[in-house]
Amino acid sequence: MTPVANATSPVGRRAPEESGAPIDCVLFDLDGVVYHGPDPISGAVEGINYLHEQSIPVNYVTNNATRTAEVVAEHISTLGISTTPTEVTTSAQVLAGQLAAKFGTGASIYLVGATGLATALEAEGLSVTRSIDDAPVAIAQGLDPDITYQTIVAACEAITAGIEWWASNPDYSMVGTRSRVPGNGAFIDMLSQLTGAQPTIVGKPSPHMMEFAAHRIGATRPLMVGDRLDTDIEGGNSAGFETALVLTGVHDIHDALRARPGLRPTYILPSLRGLPKLIRNSAHSSSACRIVDGQLRLDESGKVGSADVEDALRLAWEAMDRGEDVAPGNLPRRIHD
Repeated sequence: MTPVANATSPVGRRAPEESGAPIDCVLFDLDGVVYHGPDPISGAVEGINYLHEQSIPVNYVTNNATRTAEVVAEHISTLGISTTPTEVTTSAQVLAGQLAAKFGTGASIYLVGATGLATALEAEGLSVTRSIDDAPVAIAQGLDPDITYQTIVAACEAITAGIEWWASNPDYSMVGTRSRVPGNGAFIDMLSQLTGAQPTIVGKPSPHMMEFAAHRIGATRPLMVGDRLDTDIEGGNSAGFETALVLTGVHDIHDALRARPGLRPTYILPSLRGLPKLIRNSAHSSSACRIVDGQLRLDESGKVGSADVEDALRLAWEAMDRGEDVAPGNLPRRIHD
């Protein structure tokens, strides 16, 4: 099993109805949540700017270690969402902070990665090298789109020599223009197969990124919003935060229904346009939902909303945790604002 960086969560998870504190920070994944490539996702600008108007701090937590926080902030700002670099947390920053805390300023770190990771390491006062002859104390690996065969061989030699191996994130693949393409996790897997070793990973679903971001804001009741159950929601849950699955990216409501306990979201959002209602915690009257012959049945006499889906999922999860099989029935895959 791949280890994750140890960290202590600054908050404990609370059921929404039991917490006396309002949501005082919202953390966002980016791709599939805020934007698709250069374009904003429908509802994202309105939802996040509402948080700005309410003076609710936001932070963007991304596993992407190739770009600096400055570049990410500029990208988000071009969408119509004013963003500063301090509102961005990258896995490269978290990895660099972990290595600096463990090895101290000036420590030599063997880099397998791109500009974003190199910049983060140097910002922490670490010495970046691409040569094992410089006696590095650790390997820092992030995605390197220009990785060469020689780099892979050198990394294998460094890992085999017993140098500590750390990695920014485990994402196995990414969406390319024509197909899925290798992510950092694909290269981690290859190096693991070659060396028999495993790195310490700091990116999602490790909770440390969310804890790092919430701690720098001083939040007491953060909300983590993402489109992937196995990174964003799992990471937020493991940090003890409330989580919201937004249905504009990878996973849908049926995926949430089948999710194991650690991957189950607190809330469902059709898009970020639904953030104001969630933040206000508006009272709602949800339609009845039942399990009939092993299938979920929602009252379809009116529009099915987020609250209806959340109630149905909780009912199904309780039954499934008792060992019952529950099929989606008339539970929709996605809903709209």
